[in-house]
Amino acid sequence: MSKHPQVPGVDLRTIRDLFAKHEKAKNRYLLATTLEVLHRPPEEADALLRQLAGAGYIEWDGTSSKDWDLTAYGLRLIADDLAPRLTRQAVDEVVATVLRRARAINRDERRIVRITEMRLFGSALDNAREGYGDVDLEVRINARKHPEAEVARAHAQIAAKIPQSWRNSFFRNLNAEEDYDRRDVTKELARGIKGLSLSSRATESLGCEYRCIYRFDLDTSEELAPASEIVARTTPALKPADEILSEPLPARTIIEPLGLAKPDETLPSRGLSIRMEDLAFDEAVAWLGQSGPDGSYTAVDTTSNAARRFAGARFLFDEWRDPGLSGLELFQRTLDWASLYDLPISKVDRAFTLRTFRKTRIANFHALMVERVADRIEADLVLRPLDHDPSRPQRPGTSLHISPRMVAAHHSLAVALARMLDETRLTGQVDFRAEFDLTGQRRNTYAALPDLSDISRVLRRLLPRVNFPDEVLSEARKRKEEYETSLPINREFAIRAYRCDETQQPTAFAAASLGAEWWEEPVEIDDEGNEVLGFLKGEEELWSACEPFEERLRDALAELPGCNFLSISHEAPIPAK
Repeated sequence: MSKHPQVPGVDLRTIRDLFAKHEKAKNRYLLATTLEVLHRPPEEADALLRQLAGAGYIEWDGTSSKDWDLTAYGLRLIADDLAPRLTRQAVDEVVATVLRRARAINRDERRIVRITEMRLFGSALDNAREGYGDVDLEVRINARKHPEAEVARAHAQIAAKIPQSWRNSFFRNLNAEEDYDRRDVTKELARGIKGLSLSSRATESLGCEYRCIYRFDLDTSEELAPASEIVARTTPALKPADEILSEPLPARTIIEPLGLAKPDETLPSRGLSIRMEDLAFDEAVAWLGQSGPDGSYTAVDTTSNAARRFAGARFLFDEWRDPGLSGLELFQRTLDWASLYDLPISKVDRAFTLRTFRKTRIANFHALMVERVADRIEADLVLRPLDHDPSRPQRPGTSLHISPRMVAAHHSLAVALARMLDETRLTGQVDFRAEFDLTGQRRNTYAALPDLSDISRVLRRLLPRVNFPDEVLSEARKRKEEYETSLPINREFAIRAYRCDETQQPTAFAAASLGAEWWEEPVEIDDEGNEVLGFLKGEEELWSACEPFEERLRDALAELPGCNFLSISHEAPIPAK
């Protein structure tokens, strides 16, 4: 029997992932997280949360700053990876591996931080159990200051590894080197170990019993003998699942807001912004109602906030909730639905582009621009003209007014375009471009875009191995401008597929740009006496590995309806050192 309470019709992993996402994002409202993660309308999301409260996972707070609180049972579920049970031998092996890695980390002169303490807690403290859910370890990591010269060298080495995104963030840049090393140490401890759950302050927040299994003194740089006894818990022990009693709930935990726009009611689009990434929060705020000091519970009046008048509008067309639909099929279905109501977005041609580059993933469909950032979708769902003079030509698909039904269509299109970006499995580490025109295209089914991650891996692995002669590198250093961080030498490779203008038949080719205008590649004579360009070191291997990908892209372009162009390329600049 599971130690976690069961909720009828809901998988434990779904509940755990929901809670974990909520805690990681530090959202104010659990209702907002539920709306975002589980894609349920407010009434359904609220019904689920009340079920979770009945099981003891959450309790009602109901203040202006918070709706639900996770109980100790909810936090316990987050810490459980729900993997198969471990034997005692497996638990001991996990602990031994982590201890061995901790000692290696604390000997590493290239590290700024040291692991100062590790605490074992949870079921692993009990040697008499038949099985264990996971191994719970709390790890304390602190920055060292001595020896000063060694720490200074470590700072410099780690500083060179920090990504620019950290430098661009005010808060991340404050202690960038220490935080980066701390994160790297945590990843190194957990690398490849199944059944390990690491935390930083769990024993304090849970008040649970624990045993210290490792200690390290920063001042002396010596390992200390840990205490052998178990430290008693400071809070009551958690009850088994069948003994958990939930707190009584108020009669209502959401209330339908006032002033919501009717499906076809229009509001001026000028000055209005409805951001995709804000939808769940705005819906939660609108539906959570207002509690008065006298205990009253009243509906939120949305008339003073135009964006919140559209709360829940995305569910007017909800086929985007089906994860089994490919991005192309959802795209077509959405526009077909939009045409039933003569929405402006349905009157444009169905041409769009997908791109990934420099860790960016975007899609453009006329005035709708969608960006995929980590696991969220960013887009403005109000498609307004750039010029509000109705006598002038406007951008296709835009309107001077916006209705809930238009928001629903734009939202579903954004989901469809983001889904296509996801289907390629590309994250912006290589440059990718796809051009589609589905105008007039009709299929019974629409396949997902191909997984191109293997092409990305090959390009990123092999292109940097293409090396130039020392005399070329030397000349490039002389020609480099002071502000340049890379040598003025091209090292690029591209694979492209397209339809011929005349025959519309798909074709593909690969191309490389290796070298510079001022450098003449050496010419060799082949066995037949012809002049040929010789391969650079690593170039032949690159061409051989990429040859099958030409056919892959050509076949993909032929199978995807409306696809006119596919390109995947990579650039590997040579650092100016």
